[in-house]
Amino acid sequence: GGGPMGGGMMFGGAGFGMMPFEERYHAVPVAAADKSDTSKLEAGGKIMLPPSALHKLAQLEIAYPMLFELTNQSNARKLHCGVLEFIAQEGTVLMPHWMMENLGVAHGDMVKIKSATLPKGQYVKLRPQSKTFLDIANPKAVLENTLRNFSALTKGATIRIFYNKKEFDIDVVDIKPRDSGAISIIDADVNVDFDAPADYVEPVYQPKAQQRPAQMSFNDLEDAAAEEAALEKKSTPFAGLGARPNGKSVQSDASMDVDSTVPEKRSALQWKLRFERHDGIQPTKDEAEAKDGFAAFKGAGQSLRA
Repeated sequence: GGGPMGGGMMFGGAGFGMMPFEERYHAVPVAAADKSDTSKLEAGGKIMLPPSALHKLAQLEIAYPMLFELTNQSNARKLHCGVLEFIAQEGTVLMPHWMMENLGVAHGDMVKIKSATLPKGQYVKLRPQSKTFLDIANPKAVLENTLRNFSALTKGATIRIFYNKKEFDIDVVDIKPRDSGAISIIDADVNVDFDAPADYVEPVYQPKAQQRPAQMSFNDLEDAAAEEAALEKKSTPFAGLGARPNGKSVQSDASMDVDSTVPEKRSALQWKLRFERHDGIQPTKDEAEAKDGFAAFKGAGQSLRA
C-alpha cells in the first residue's frame, strides 16, 4: 500500500515515475503462443506483454531495465521478472511454464502485473532440486550463462534453467538484500552459495565408505575445470558432504578453500557470478566457456569475477 510512491523507491536507480504501472492479464503459457521460436522465453525469467503495455509504460516514463512483480491474487503468491518483448495478444501475458507453476496459475487465469523497483543482488543461495545438476562439467559457467536470461530472482521461487537439452529446477533459498523479497541480477556481482540438492542423501560417517564417486561430487564440482584429472586419481577420506567427524569446518571465514574443508551450513559451493547488462550481444556458450570457463576458475573457491 502506502502513498503514490509505492514500496521500493528508496533503492532508486530505476527512474520510476510517481505512478506505478499496474494491470491485470490472462496468463498464457509460452507453449500455447502463436510464435515459431518460444525456446528463448521458456528458458529464462522474462514475460511477454501486449503492445498496449509498452505504450502505457512509456507514458508513465518507466525506465529500463523494466522489472515487474507478478501476483496471483487468489493465493497471494508473488514472483518478480523482466520483460522480453511486447508482442503478446492484448489482454494476455505470455509466461514460461515454471512461472505459472510458481504462481499456481493455469492457462487463462488472471495475474496482476505491477512495475517494481528491486535492489541489486549481492548474494543468493541456490539449491538444485536434483543431483543430476552435479553432472554438469562446469556448472559455474553454465549458471552464469543461463541466468543472463533472468532479470530478477525471488526468494522461495523455483526457477528452471535449460542446458544441453535438459532442464534443471533450482530453488532460490535465500537472497541479500532481503528487504523486497527479490533482487535484480542485471549488472550485478552476485555471491552464490549452493545447498546440497533436495534429493541428496547425507552420507553417514563411515571412514571406508567415503571414496565412492557419488560422495565426492561436490568436491569434484568446485575444481572440475582445473583439476578434473587430478581429482579422478585422488581419494579423499572426508570428501563426502558433512563428513567431518567433529562437524566443524577448519577454515577461517576468509578462506574459501572448498577442496580441503567442508564450509559451514552444508553449503557445497561458493562462487561470485557477474551479470552484465542485457544489450542483446551475448557471447555464445563456447565463447563464454573459452573466455571464462577454465583459466578463470583454477583457484579452488576463490571469490571469482569473470
